[in-house]
Amino acid sequence: MKRESSIKILPEDLINKIAAGEVVERPASVVKELVENAIDAGAEKIRVEVQDAGRKMIRVSDDGRGMNKDEVRLALERHSTSKISVADDLFNIRTLGFRGEALPSIASVSRLEIRSRVKGEEAGTEAGSQLKIEGKKAGKVEAIGCPAGTSVSVKDLFFNTPARKKFLKSPMTEMGHIGHIVSKYAIANPRIAFELISDGKPLLSSPGSGKLIDAVMSVYGLDLARELIELNSDRQSRPKVSGFISRPTLSRIDRDYETFYVNRRYIRNFLLNRALEDAYRTLIPNHRYPVAVLFIEIDPKHIDVNVHPTKREIKFARTQEVMDAVSSAVKASLENQNIRVSEQEDQSIRTSEEQREKQSWKPEMAEVLFSAPSPQSPVPGDIELEVSAVQPLIPLYQHKETYIICTDGEDLVLIDQHAAHERVIYDQLSGQKAAAPNQNLLIPERMEFEARAKTTIQENTEYLRSLGFDLEEFGNNSFIMRSVPAVAVKAAPRQLLADIISEIQDQGRSARLEIKQENIRKLIACHSAIKAGDKLTAQEMNQLIKDLYATENPLTCPHGRPTMVRLSEEELSRRFGR
Repeated sequence: MKRESSIKILPEDLINKIAAGEVVERPASVVKELVENAIDAGAEKIRVEVQDAGRKMIRVSDDGRGMNKDEVRLALERHSTSKISVADDLFNIRTLGFRGEALPSIASVSRLEIRSRVKGEEAGTEAGSQLKIEGKKAGKVEAIGCPAGTSVSVKDLFFNTPARKKFLKSPMTEMGHIGHIVSKYAIANPRIAFELISDGKPLLSSPGSGKLIDAVMSVYGLDLARELIELNSDRQSRPKVSGFISRPTLSRIDRDYETFYVNRRYIRNFLLNRALEDAYRTLIPNHRYPVAVLFIEIDPKHIDVNVHPTKREIKFARTQEVMDAVSSAVKASLENQNIRVSEQEDQSIRTSEEQREKQSWKPEMAEVLFSAPSPQSPVPGDIELEVSAVQPLIPLYQHKETYIICTDGEDLVLIDQHAAHERVIYDQLSGQKAAAPNQNLLIPERMEFEARAKTTIQENTEYLRSLGFDLEEFGNNSFIMRSVPAVAVKAAPRQLLADIISEIQDQGRSARLEIKQENIRKLIACHSAIKAGDKLTAQEMNQLIKDLYATENPLTCPHGRPTMVRLSEEELSRRFGR
């Protein structure tokens, strides 16, 4: 008896659902594919409407070329595309989409409706076309009156794949991903006017003026846009790099604000991140990242965009050449900015140098600063101190306004004032049982955020209030900040809140609430602590030492760095060869 073959050809609907698993991860994936199609169709206006964060409905409408009746029907067939014809076209891709998998994959897991009319044809001459499809059941193409262009509606996403639907995150999180995608394409295409509307409320609107800075401003807001520097590499250089980068005074806690486009395609590539950050290596603190919107123009033959199902990653033929182009262009722009700043501030720099000369070392200062006092000796400020359990160290001198040189009567101890204060504030925050005390701002601050950050704030309003932030919505993507955590009154409130939002987004995948809260406490402590370069009085040094030794672990900061280094008498003798 002949054995039945265990190898079978899969049915078409199952093939489409498998393809959908690669292409359609969440509602934002649908938005991405439909927006790319609209851009490729030559649209000048793209409107994205969603209901219930895309679960109930996603509609992307454009005023592009449109499709006739036959093209609408053909668009639902797998691997149908107008963008490539032969194998060689894969190495000369100039469009965003080309696989021909998006629409059939989306249609297999939703109730999809397409309305389209060819641009330039009057409705009275030829009506538009409408096609409805539910899962694998396609209806007939019907004539219908509609504007020129194409409108694709996706309803009840994952209605026939409940397991996939179960893994969707909260509406705020999913809406954040949608906002992120639309924002990236709005920046990449400043000539196109984008609209993003969620449950009837506008979240994003770009003017379509053709100016990159206008698109960036519509996404990130005026405050951030003011801190950007325009970048343009030499026109003769290949690859060409252009866009905007942040001044060293502006940085973020993560890489979410590092955005790269290759031939106008939004992509992720950690090597490009590394090239960008290399240019800032000595300009911004460790573990902080610049803001950048960079466009790389390169011959399509030197890249492979067909290495990922969703096309968010590409492969370079000459990776090092691209990295060098990015790094050198960023460095050149930063150096030019420094030259202009130095010219403007030349007088203030000379004044600062004169002041430093007046404050330079004088022999008579040695007796006051470095005469090793006994435990009963006075320190600068005429404060009588003695070593005790409460005051285990006596401050002698603040070196470089960064390190406090102390003694316990026998050994020398060097304290990093920022790390020490971080530990003090972190322990204070950790010990609080109720909501943290806040401090009202004398003048409330208006802050603008991108769509994803806005949804994060909305989703975490109560938690932010428990930290001490009083935020009130004020128009599209804007908030009024009325109060900050009391411990952070000396911190930059905008930077602190932006970093906390980024941390919440980054830690959103963690199931352990205590990890999230611990990282937020570290952030607040870092922003609120005394900085290197802050001058301290004798009283402030004394109080910092007392507070540090009152913590559970005075030897390290919350990040694990040492707060102090001890030099024993034996160590000093060894180093001096005594």
